[in-house]
Amino acid sequence: MVCHIWSRNTMVHIAFCYFLASLSIMGSIEVALASMVLAPRAIPETLVIGYAHNAGAKVEKAIQQGVNVVCWSFVDMVARDNEPCFETNLNLMGIAKLRSKFPKVLHLAGIGGWNGPHPPSLAGVTGQDWCRAFVDFNSKHENIFDGIDWDLEGHDDRAAPTSVFTKETLDIMADMSTDAKKRYGLIVSMAPAESYLDALLPSPAFSYQLNVFPEAWSHSEADRAVVESNHFAHAGVQCYAYVLHRTGVDVFDWISLQLYEAYSRFLFDTTRVQTTTQPQSQTDALVQRALMLNSGFDVELPSPYGMVSIQIPLDRLVFGVANGWADGIKFPRVDPKSLAQANQNLKEMEHGQGFRGAMFWTIEEEGRVDAEDMASSLASIFSVNIISENQQSTKEL
Repeated sequence: MVCHIWSRNTMVHIAFCYFLASLSIMGSIEVALASMVLAPRAIPETLVIGYAHNAGAKVEKAIQQGVNVVCWSFVDMVARDNEPCFETNLNLMGIAKLRSKFPKVLHLAGIGGWNGPHPPSLAGVTGQDWCRAFVDFNSKHENIFDGIDWDLEGHDDRAAPTSVFTKETLDIMADMSTDAKKRYGLIVSMAPAESYLDALLPSPAFSYQLNVFPEAWSHSEADRAVVESNHFAHAGVQCYAYVLHRTGVDVFDWISLQLYEAYSRFLFDTTRVQTTTQPQSQTDALVQRALMLNSGFDVELPSPYGMVSIQIPLDRLVFGVANGWADGIKFPRVDPKSLAQANQNLKEMEHGQGFRGAMFWTIEEEGRVDAEDMASSLASIFSVNIISENQQSTKEL
């Protein structure tokens, strides 16, 4: 018998193995596993999150600069013999070395990505089944991941099956998240594109579709022409709100709102001259979103839920930004100084606190000659610093 789950705690490992040995073979082991929880690494007070695929020198440098959470892109949900499974082409040995070298840094399995697969439809397979499959996958790799990060998105091909969410997929996301958090003690986060969780949408609309024309850009011919000229009308309409309502926001340790979505509302508000106003400053746009998310917004979800209010507390809110790859025309480039000022403005308001931190895509794009490293910029403005290998210091925003 191999008890991978408890390999980080020798005493618990031994006691748990004896406990398992005392149970009857018929189903008791599964019950025992389900009743126990994992012990992921502690979540930093302030989050500086970077996505990465290659477990190499750039990730190590980003960690040394202040990244304290790495979301690895990606781990895929697949079917093998009609059973739920997880697979990845990530360099797990490289990730394990980073875990050993920097023991306070969190590592999450990113699930999804643009053009990435959605979970296959399997008769009778639930979110709880998928969660067990992930726990099995993770335990076989010495619990290399502290949790999961949902990044399911759409597809370039508007006719692709993954250009739409199904209710089954959203239910799996929600129910797997709940089990991961409450049964197995894993860290759970999500990274919706802004249109997938938009507190500023002027109506309570909802859609499963992921190829909708971006709402903010739809009100004038000039604005529509900008999007149409690039043939990229791939927005969603509050689909992640369904997941949040079904689980409750407490299941998610943080929610990273992707402001760098192509033709996002954030890009529109901060770059387009509107009928009566000039573009918002990035600072004002950030504050507006934080306040609206914190106070709550209405969404008309499909049956059986109906009209619901979605609220994301500031202490669970992370703003997702792009580093040097973003052009500022199709994909917004957020100045880290705007994040710092917005956070300070929020603290000075009646709420008395700022948001939880910042996320960026992607570590592979660090080191460009035309842009500062986002890892060091975010760590500097949010006073997050890794002192040395194996020793990490975090301060509150």
